[in-house]
Amino acid sequence: MSGTAPPLVEHVPRDVADWLRAGLPEAEPPFSFDRIAGGYSMLTYRVTDRAGHAWALRHAPAGHSGGRAHDAGREARAMAALRDTAVPVPRVRLTGGAADPLGAPCHVTDFVEGVVLGSAEQARRVLAPAGLRRASVEIVSVLAELHAVEPDAVGLGDLGPRADYNGRQLRRFRAVLADLEALESPLDGGRTARLGRLGAELADRLPRDAAGRIVHGDYRLGNAITGADGSVRAVLDWELVTLGEPLADLGMLLNYWNPPPGAMLGVTAPTAAPGSITEDEAIAVYARTSRAGLGPLNLYRSLAAWRLACLCLRTAMRFDSGAMDDGEDPRRFASTTDHWTDLARAHLDQD
Repeated sequence: MSGTAPPLVEHVPRDVADWLRAGLPEAEPPFSFDRIAGGYSMLTYRVTDRAGHAWALRHAPAGHSGGRAHDAGREARAMAALRDTAVPVPRVRLTGGAADPLGAPCHVTDFVEGVVLGSAEQARRVLAPAGLRRASVEIVSVLAELHAVEPDAVGLGDLGPRADYNGRQLRRFRAVLADLEALESPLDGGRTARLGRLGAELADRLPRDAAGRIVHGDYRLGNAITGADGSVRAVLDWELVTLGEPLADLGMLLNYWNPPPGAMLGVTAPTAAPGSITEDEAIAVYARTSRAGLGPLNLYRSLAAWRLACLCLRTAMRFDSGAMDDGEDPRRFASTTDHWTDLARAHLDQD
């Protein structure tokens, strides 16, 4: 995350407009840019020309030219590779780097019309129960289709190591915890120690995986565009895509299915609204659609919740340090840490 770094596109410089026009031959300048609300890791704009044609432009916040949470190039590569598979993704039209007029890694895709479902309230407002049922089934079946894609067949065989995804995740987030513990933040209150103990248990109990499938990394209904009929029209936010263990993606999806609102800053998940299938039904859909077994699923749900707890605590401490100055109360994010930690513990105990 990057705090409140200003967007790189506020006005449309001549060279940026010329770059877009060269890469989008059907466009009719001038272009207008409208910021689409979202997270901090990538900035997204709707780009519209005089004729009403629309595209989506994404780039990292100012000051971030790379990194896993800001990797526009990786995201574009994944979407381009998956374009002709059963996984719905926006069509990539342009990619750019630091040497291009925008001055940062970026990509432009066709704009996919629909809605990103962020809450149960929104889901009830924009979808009939039958539509939400369809969306909740399709978000699971699309995940199974993603995991069925052969990485080599779509040119993603070198996207990352094919083995030990679990170990890589554990090492990465235990390093995050070590950095947070060194800060000696008043928000810690024993949180890093508790998460450290959970991480050690997960390291002892998670298998050494070798599946090497394409995994999204942050898969949920809130990272997809849904049509008015409930169809999943495009899966978004591919910054963390890599090769790894499919059950880690499924565990993340299930953790977002109906978590306590306190884990989501008070937001109730869209899949908690009337019409959605249940978690057990979601597992059955994945098992029916996927070529893979379910294995120790509770361990993967615990791993996903533990990762989210680590990320929430890091966010809380960044707000508390002033590195992110959106006016958020860091104690709210610290509280979400506790909810995800409790869920990680509960899933671990159920295995």
